[in-house]
Amino acid sequence: MGKLIDDDKDGVEFRTVVNLNDLYSNFTVHQSLFNHYMTLTIHINESKLILERFGTGGLQGEEFIQFKLQTPTLDILEDLFYVTGYGPISTDAHDLAHGMVLKCVSKEKLINDQVTINQSFSGTTSEVATQIFNNHLKGEKYKLMKTANGGGKALWKDKELIVDNSERTEKFIIPGLSPFAAMQFLAVRSFGGSQYPSSFFSFYEASDGFHFKNIEDWEDETEDYTYTYDSSINDMKPFHKSFFFNIRNMSPLKIKNTLEGIDNGQFATKIYAIDPYKKSFTTTEYSLLTERDSFNVLGEEFTMSSSFFDTFGSDPVESTIAIDSTKESDHIPKIIARRYPYMQVLGHYSFRITVNGDTRLTAGRIIKLKLKEAGAPEKKSKGSMYSGNWMVTECEHVVDRGLFVTRLVIVKDGLDFKHTNEGIG
Repeated sequence: MGKLIDDDKDGVEFRTVVNLNDLYSNFTVHQSLFNHYMTLTIHINESKLILERFGTGGLQGEEFIQFKLQTPTLDILEDLFYVTGYGPISTDAHDLAHGMVLKCVSKEKLINDQVTINQSFSGTTSEVATQIFNNHLKGEKYKLMKTANGGGKALWKDKELIVDNSERTEKFIIPGLSPFAAMQFLAVRSFGGSQYPSSFFSFYEASDGFHFKNIEDWEDETEDYTYTYDSSINDMKPFHKSFFFNIRNMSPLKIKNTLEGIDNGQFATKIYAIDPYKKSFTTTEYSLLTERDSFNVLGEEFTMSSSFFDTFGSDPVESTIAIDSTKESDHIPKIIARRYPYMQVLGHYSFRITVNGDTRLTAGRIIKLKLKEAGAPEKKSKGSMYSGNWMVTECEHVVDRGLFVTRLVIVKDGLDFKHTNEGIG
């Protein structure tokens, strides 16, 4: 931990103040599909006299942390984080030590909060997102902070923007937003086209870069290995491949409340788009059971019977929006009618799992699970209906007293096959 700028020195250069390698008891790097930037929290042992080691100035809120996490043969997680605040002295997660918590954000968050965009743009939202990232987030302040003393060694790694293409050329104004807020403004306007009808775009930071991502377009994000949950594997040696991909801990399965889904429009919506110029309106309707086959889904089967849907779920939740017919806006009702229902159904099933530490895992990746059927694993030829593809919506890399694990929130929109009574009775 150190500073980039200091009253006693000229220019921008990282100056180490305290080496944290022997001071922390645990740290966590967190990333999420729904967070524009990564966060880092570090628990510093009180016994290390961290406050005194900063000298007369103490902790000033001007500190940065150079961070590098590396495991054999796996990706290196390396970044520069800005310390935004300090939690009070408290016990750690195990109640074993008292300490102070450093709360940090990725370096780009600090740059983002210094920049305002008030400009007109023309192009697809993906093209505009690329312009904003390269011309505004990586603007003059970014370039100043990037290189020490105007041309020395790099202070931090450049992160690239990984962009999924959107359709429709538009003209619009970004009304005085920060780059991250502008990216969110673009994401909710992005149209995926007929191939990806949900148009569920999200802007987020992961350890492999920033993403302007069409969440429904997930095929290229699939990992080539499978996780299991098998207590018998615990007898294997830790470096055995089967042991490494055995889930250390799994929460109970969480299933979304169907009544809330009905009330929130998860299953059926109707959007009235009012055009004040033409003094007319159009209606766009969405029905889960009739349109689900058009979406790119993680599981083929959705466990709602057509009879229940027709009786309770088919009445649409209605809402009204205003559109500007002087611009190309006929895709906006389609986005609104399908984006939020798809977001809800994507997380219909969810787990929290803990696996052996793996820096390859990031938010947005697709992992495979192969689970036994609870209660009768030897009688179910297909295994568990909850096996198959799952999407990682949150990823935390945690080092706690020397143990490195990765905690994931994984979601699924349907099951791989329908439940049957095969082999029972």
